[in-house]
Amino acid sequence: MIDKKQIQEEIIQQYSNHDDFDEILRDFSYDINLSKWAYLFATKKFETNHDLSRKVFHYALASSKDFRDYLDFAYYISKEDGLCDNTLAKEAYKLAITKATLLRDMRYIADTLSTKDNSFTDENMAKSVYKDAIKQSNTAYDYVSIAESLCDEKMLNDKEFAKEVYELAIKACENSDELEAIAQSVVQEDNLADETWALKIYSMSSLSK
Repeated sequence: MIDKKQIQEEIIQQYSNHDDFDEILRDFSYDINLSKWAYLFATKKFETNHDLSRKVFHYALASSKDFRDYLDFAYYISKEDGLCDNTLAKEAYKLAITKATLLRDMRYIADTLSTKDNSFTDENMAKSVYKDAIKQSNTAYDYVSIAESLCDEKMLNDKEFAKEVYELAIKACENSDELEAIAQSVVQEDNLADETWALKIYSMSSLSK
């Protein structure tokens, strides 16, 4: 394992006169923002110090506990003006998935993986995580949240997959209010923009009252 004290000594030797020196040491003392600094060490701001960058990234990975720590790692290590290491980014996402226990966390990981302007994206992995999230879903709201993510043009923008999930939401409905909420979601322009299907769902809600 990379020794924290050794990294700190290296930072002190090389960057004691840097404008960010105090902030770096403060963050290291609390083990926060490690991936951010690892990325910055690989940029021109720190003379593209790739050696130190990799050491800090490895320490950041070893220190990660929460799924968000791994997402943070993946985001920074895959940035194009840094190390741009997509292999390690993907491994970090795999670790993040193992740490996510709640449905909303799974959906958040899938959303992040599928966001097109993110530094690292993987549509196949995102779809796999969405499918895992669907398996964990129980309520109509759970399914609708996933369907709306799938419709997002900044992410997968997969309307067919979204429609399948909306159908699961309908099956999970327990009352007319939930059916109406699904219809309202389906008709929205950012989602399916399907007025015909939305009207059918509304008619189902009126029959269930």
